Amino acid sequence: MHAKWYGPRWGTLVSAVLIVVAHPPLEWHPLIWFGVVPWLSTLRRCASWREAVVQGFWLNFLLGLGGAFWVAYAVPQYLHVSLLFGVAATVLHATIHQLQLVAFAPLFHWLSKTGSATSVAGLFVVLVSALLYTGLDWIIPNLFHDTFGFVLHNYAAISQLAEFGGEQLLTFVVMVVNLLALEIVEAVSDTRRERPRMRPSVAVAALALVVVGAWGVGAQRESKIVDAISASTRRYEVGIVQGNVADDVKRRWAAGDVDAAKEALTAYLRASQQLLDREGRLAMIVWPETAYPGIFRRPDNEPQAKLNVAVDRFIANSGTPFVFGAYDREDRVDRRVLQNAIFLVEPRAGQQLRELSPMQVYHKHILFPVGETLPFIAAGERNRWLPNAGAFSRGAGARTFALHSAGGLRVGASICYEDLFASHAIELARQRADMIVNVSNDSWFGNYGLPQFHLIAAKLRSIETRLPQVRVTNTGYSALILPSGATRGVTSYGEVASRIWTVPVIERPETLMVRWGDWFGPASGLLAILGIGAARWSAI
Repeated sequence: MHAKWYGPRWGTLVSAVLIVVAHPPLEWHPLIWFGVVPWLSTLRRCASWREAVVQGFWLNFLLGLGGAFWVAYAVPQYLHVSLLFGVAATVLHATIHQLQLVAFAPLFHWLSKTGSATSVAGLFVVLVSALLYTGLDWIIPNLFHDTFGFVLHNYAAISQLAEFGGEQLLTFVVMVVNLLALEIVEAVSDTRRERPRMRPSVAVAALALVVVGAWGVGAQRESKIVDAISASTRRYEVGIVQGNVADDVKRRWAAGDVDAAKEALTAYLRASQQLLDREGRLAMIVWPETAYPGIFRRPDNEPQAKLNVAVDRFIANSGTPFVFGAYDREDRVDRRVLQNAIFLVEPRAGQQLRELSPMQVYHKHILFPVGETLPFIAAGERNRWLPNAGAFSRGAGARTFALHSAGGLRVGASICYEDLFASHAIELARQRADMIVNVSNDSWFGNYGLPQFHLIAAKLRSIETRLPQVRVTNTGYSALILPSGATRGVTSYGEVASRIWTVPVIERPETLMVRWGDWFGPASGLLAILGIGAARWSAI
């Protein structure tokens, strides 16, 4: 009994498998509609809230191992440490991967035993439980901001609900469907009357109403956005280059290897020239995160200065604006600190070849933990134990660029990890951005699910704001994302690719997400608290 109490039960194991398989890289997405049911059923049958906490921890831990196993690959790749260190990091991360499950488990166990055995009481428990999970999912920190709702990107119509409540609204839909499926299964298979129970017909009707309602509202919104895209009169030809520069080349130029820096830069210049030869002048050409090998416009030495000159002259000669990732630096009194940046370099009309083109720069302000910042560890300790960990300076906040040669087109800048945050895309929309340009480098993670997941997050940002998005990565997956969330021209992982995309800018509505911010998660938490209070009062 002691071992059984502390170990994962079969329902927890089955849910872990179903949920992991529903997510990238396999993406058997229909499983998400009932994947949580075995675990929910297990929670209802726990003898105490303590046992429920244990099952919550196990699902959290198993999802961390199965859904983020790529951490064991990414940590050695990025930090240049042993595989054993990477495995240890994977286990550590798994313990805190989805802590909202741990918090939700005992509360759901308690809710399942409140009230009377009626259909109304059963519907109340379903609603409060779904709100509770959604609220906890929003408030409890999660390194990659992944949530069950991400899987619904596979359903073009239903995913449009993100315009109203973001990824948390999609998660709410997933949880309502799973909770109603649980009611159906247990109503026909269990004769006990220890908790609220609704008739199977009521549960089936409620489930159909949720799914059909979500699909209907989403399909109506999708149709309007698709029509707006078709009617758009503002279209811009944008070139992109996915260089697929190997990690070892990046390490070498970061360590000062001039030949490696030239190798990386030459790949991008050559591909860009091919785009220009094919199309002529474009609205802009975009390279991925840290594509430029070093600090742009503020070189530390003669070799870096020569690279700066080569890029500036190439851009001036092309007459085309370039957007690319590179390092910048902040010179403090005590030391120099690097910044992860996006540069927009736009030649002037009639500019001489040797003149510097006007430049706009954005500094990343949402930094990736460990990879870019270790805020609670002293510099000396970091350099001793994790010398390859990042120590970047944080930017001031979201920023848009004005592209003067394209009639004042406003381009919202986003770097890698920032596209996991709805708040960043919302702020760009509030700054009147016409499109988002996201530059990323997921090469450190391998093709094991994270790059696909990262593209999914970017798609949701475009739905939430109705902004088109040009997403350019080093190794894939690069894509043009339309305001509907549909993708065009998705590159393969590990491919050297150059593309020209026609980006439509629509007269976008101010979505509820842009107007209210990321509101659905906190609102769900508040409503869940009120619901739990009502359940507690009625139980007394």
